[in-house]
Amino acid sequence: MKFILSPTNYKKCILLVVLSLMLIPRSYSQSEKKLLKQIEELKAQPEFNPETPLYIDLLFDLAKEYTYKNKDSTYILANQGLALSKLTKYKKGEGYAYLRLGDYYSQLMDKDNYKKYYDKTIEIADNYDYEKLKLIVLNNYGTTLSIHGDVDEALKYYLEGIEIGEKNKDNLMLPILYDNIAIMYSGLKDYETALIFHENSLRFSEKSKSAFTMAKTLSNMAFSYAYLHKFENAEDVIKRAIPIFIEEDNMDWLSFCYEVKGIIALEKKQFEDALEWYMESNLLCEDLDYFTGTINTYNGLAEAYIGLGQIDSAEHYALKANKAASTTHYPEILMKSAKTLADINRIKGEFEVALDYQDEYLELAEKADTENFKKGLAMLRSYQKYEAQKKQILDEKNRELASQQALTYIALAGLLLLIIMLVLIYRNFKIQGRFNGILQKKQQILVNRELQLKESNNTKDKLFSLIAHDLRGPIHSFHGLMQFYVRGQMTKEETDKFLPVALQDLSSIADMLDNLLIWGKTQINGTKHEPKNININDLIENNMRLLKPLADKKSIQVKSNVEKNLVSYSDDAHVDIVLRNLIGNAIKFTQKNGEITIDAMENESQLVLSVADNGVGMSPEKQENLFNKNNYESSYGTNNEKGTGLGLFLCKEMVEMNGGRIWVKSVIGQGSTIYFTVPKKLKLRKAI
Repeated sequence: MKFILSPTNYKKCILLVVLSLMLIPRSYSQSEKKLLKQIEELKAQPEFNPETPLYIDLLFDLAKEYTYKNKDSTYILANQGLALSKLTKYKKGEGYAYLRLGDYYSQLMDKDNYKKYYDKTIEIADNYDYEKLKLIVLNNYGTTLSIHGDVDEALKYYLEGIEIGEKNKDNLMLPILYDNIAIMYSGLKDYETALIFHENSLRFSEKSKSAFTMAKTLSNMAFSYAYLHKFENAEDVIKRAIPIFIEEDNMDWLSFCYEVKGIIALEKKQFEDALEWYMESNLLCEDLDYFTGTINTYNGLAEAYIGLGQIDSAEHYALKANKAASTTHYPEILMKSAKTLADINRIKGEFEVALDYQDEYLELAEKADTENFKKGLAMLRSYQKYEAQKKQILDEKNRELASQQALTYIALAGLLLLIIMLVLIYRNFKIQGRFNGILQKKQQILVNRELQLKESNNTKDKLFSLIAHDLRGPIHSFHGLMQFYVRGQMTKEETDKFLPVALQDLSSIADMLDNLLIWGKTQINGTKHEPKNININDLIENNMRLLKPLADKKSIQVKSNVEKNLVSYSDDAHVDIVLRNLIGNAIKFTQKNGEITIDAMENESQLVLSVADNGVGMSPEKQENLFNKNNYESSYGTNNEKGTGLGLFLCKEMVEMNGGRIWVKSVIGQGSTIYFTVPKKLKLRKAI
């Protein structure tokens, strides 16, 4: 590895890290505007609570956005988030609060405070295994140290971050860490070493599939290629980066790309092209108020104008660069502008002025050479120390592993003997267990069959009881009535009085038998389920026509508000049975001149159908047991219509068979509404 003294560009490269590579993947794609909108939307919610982690995290994201634009806002937001994190014992939030405060003091170049808060962040990350947080703070800590000249310490933090990133396969942070190290080597003019780290960065960028991160690496690679005079490589990678920054609307990085294009042209002595690219970069930098980029383009413009022989223009921009660099303490840029002004004044014949600028340049260059040599040496020592520590740790692990392996072999030998004994014991237990298992399975089968038999007998008993109680009485009454009528033992008045009552009983018996037959089939053979797209309105209208005579007899108005083309993916026979029972029940329990309404509504996945009446209603106790399998209580309608209670349980089975549910809402004296759900229409794909 070689280290060459660097008179220029070190601080420029490092500042690019501050402006962009510290934009960590957790939120770098979020704009300030988007974050503010998210915070406002969260605050507008009725249940908003500022103590939630979501709100606290948004404060820290916004604090990061303000780091380079409004440092005071960063400080306020970080402290606000810190207070909330401590109040709610949100340790990760506390860690991010210290991180943002470290970033704030880094901008102020306050070493004591940024070190204090970055160290607190690392402590929390270590104590609670927040490795993502630790990666971020190691990157930001390293960047801050490199800007302030502690390159050996910076390299240590970057390398530790890379080790954690590679262990966790963090393909978003690894490109940033590798790029930061590469930029430090670029600042020392060791472009070949820089490219090694850039290539690693590019490899992980491609894995992360982050076009923006990849474009940043490509533009930095172009910078190194240009000064190595590998112009074809430089042109190729910068050509790939520029469209991405345009698409992302990232003008600060686009200005850097144009500056690199200018560097390439200058190195190739193509001064007109260099002038054009530096002008483009300068316009963007001034528009963005990007001070560092602006004074760099001033130097580039001055060199391009010298190459074109336009000395007055060259002097104009060189003086602007020199003045800006001297008032804001940019010694590298000041050194470069002094050299440019010395060349300009020699060309003009102003040799005394040229000599003054030459002396200024030499003084700055000597100082820069000394500092950069120390930095390069410190980086080398830091890297060697880091590698030595890694080797020592690895050797210790290998020794421990060798000791563990010896113990393992002894343990394995003992274990093998134990296994042989256990296998023999297990074999005996397995044989016995197999027979026990067979016996238990047979016992369980017997228990299940006994339960099924009891269930079947209970069902049979209830069915016979139902038939005996609810069918025998009305049939005997009708039989006796017919005997009296045939024998002529009834007057016309008695016939007119009793015959309609008997016919009503027979109608109730017919409904009862229909439900009993359907229920009996489900108990014996199970229910077939054959869903298809069916028109709900057609089924409703068919049942309204079928039950119209019963409704007309009580002057009840039955109306449907269901759309004509409402379609459900269900078994039409099942839905038909449900509708017939619910409408029939509503007619039974509604007074004369009453009203029954059938409605439907549609939600995301289902249709909700309802049958509502303004009849007698029911008590909460009756509602609770309405769909119970064991509830066969007979009930009478408002006109003494007979029912078994079986129909509603049958409705429940049919609805559930189609993936829905059924429920009731009722108030005594005000009526009842029974709801049930069925699937929406199945959308069939077109055949290809």
